[in-house]
Amino acid sequence: MRIDKISSSGPNLILNAPRPVISGRGTDQAQRKSLGETPPIVLSLDEIGKLASLFAPRGLIDRLTKRLNYLKKKNCKVIPAKGMVVCVDGQDVVYLGVDFLEAHLNDQETLAGAMSHEWGHACALRPHSDSLQELTWDEIFELRRAHETLADEICGRLLFLMGYKTDGIIRFLKKGSDTHNLKYHHPDIRAQVIRYGFESEKRKADLSKSLFKKGSYKNDYDSTLLDIV
Repeated sequence: MRIDKISSSGPNLILNAPRPVISGRGTDQAQRKSLGETPPIVLSLDEIGKLASLFAPRGLIDRLTKRLNYLKKKNCKVIPAKGMVVCVDGQDVVYLGVDFLEAHLNDQETLAGAMSHEWGHACALRPHSDSLQELTWDEIFELRRAHETLADEICGRLLFLMGYKTDGIIRFLKKGSDTHNLKYHHPDIRAQVIRYGFESEKRKADLSKSLFKKGSYKNDYDSTLLDIV
């Protein structure tokens, strides 16, 4: 789900997005209630210049993708897109906006936070399209906010596991604090949820260390996972 500035403007893709209407061919699905919105514009690696190296093996985006897939036992794929920040579809394809990526090349913390949020959506159960038809729009918005909250908590947990802090993604979310709407909780609430996920995972790690002290048995894997290559 889109997380840029907590607003509803601009293209994004949320959960079960409806199929776009192709010129000359209508579709009844386009008239059905859905959590989905306009799909993003996908770009090829040839179209993004020097940013293509980030998607190549051992590039920054490739490394983050492998780390997140390993931690959540997923097989998400990240591809470049235009006109949005980051979102995920129902087939675990994560669309990463090239403008957002270029603006945060020196801010891995924010990049990791934005991608972790989408992995949170990928891990959550998705409602079947037919079940949405029985809901009111107020109920659909409530469902979306619940899904966003779950994704935010998982985001915080993943940031801890990867060795990042929550400051970057929280700072980014709060940039749009004056444009939140029914689709999202206020950024201050979202920040609390992200921190809760981070601290929950930290408590688990601290408890594990206290129960299984280093040196009590041979363990070559006692460090926090930072990379998969």
